[in-house]
Amino acid sequence: MLLKLKLNTSGLWLYILCIRNYIKFDFLLKKIVNRGLYLFHTVVKPKNRIGPHDQDVISIIVGSLLGDGYGNKRFVEGTRLCFRQSIIHKNYLFWLYKFFNERGYCSNLEPRIYCRILKYDRAKSKKYYGYEFNTYTFRSFDWIHKMFYKKGKKYINRNLGIYITPLALSIWISDDGGWTGNGVRIASYSFTLKEVEYLIDVLFNNFGLICNVQKIKTNNQYSIYIQSKSISNLRNIVLPHLHESMLYKIGL
Repeated sequence: MLLKLKLNTSGLWLYILCIRNYIKFDFLLKKIVNRGLYLFHTVVKPKNRIGPHDQDVISIIVGSLLGDGYGNKRFVEGTRLCFRQSIIHKNYLFWLYKFFNERGYCSNLEPRIYCRILKYDRAKSKKYYGYEFNTYTFRSFDWIHKMFYKKGKKYINRNLGIYITPLALSIWISDDGGWTGNGVRIASYSFTLKEVEYLIDVLFNNFGLICNVQKIKTNNQYSIYIQSKSISNLRNIVLPHLHESMLYKIGL
C-alpha cells in the first residue's frame, strides 16, 4: 500500500514537472516566433508583409475598426491600422501597443502624444490630448480594409459577423461602449440603421445578447443598447479579455 502511494506521488510530481517544462517551452517558443516576426517585418517591403495573423490579432483589429480604429490603405503597398485614444485612456492604448509590438506588428517607438483643437464657434475652442500609434503596413490587411470601407467611408459588410469574437466585442466596447442606467450603450453613429440592426442580430446570434436600437438627437445616427437582462451574460463574455481600465464600461 505504501509502495503504491509512493509510486502515485512520484507520478504526480513527474506530471507536474512535465507541465512546468511545457509551459516554459511554450512561452519561449512564442517569444522566439514573435521576435522572428518582428525582425522579418522590419526588413521586408510592406507589399511583401503577409502575416501570419492569428485569431487574436484579427479580433482586436475588427473590434477596433468597429470602434475608434482606422484603416489606412496605402496604394499597392497594403493597409496599416491606426489606433488613437484620449489621454484618460492612455493605459488602454499602451496595452494595445504592447500587444502589437510584442508580435512584431509595429516599431519600438512608443505611442506619440497628439493634440486636437475643437472649435465651437469663432470665440470658443477646446484642446484635447491623447496618444496614438500605427502598425506596419501589410498587404494581407487589405481584405480587412475592404470589409470595413467603401469609397473611403466605414460600412458593415454582411460577412463581418463571423469575426466578432468575445475579444473583438471587448475591444469594441472599450472603444465605443458606455455604462448607462442598467445597460451598456455602444455608439454606432458611423453606421446606417440597417447596419446597426445587422450588428444587433450578430450580438444575439453569436452571444445571446438582447439589444435594441436607440436613436440619438442627430439625424440618421443610432446606438446599440445591450439590455439589463443581458448584462450578466455580457460580463461573462468580455471580462477575460477586457483591460482593467475599461471595467467601468460594463458597470464594474
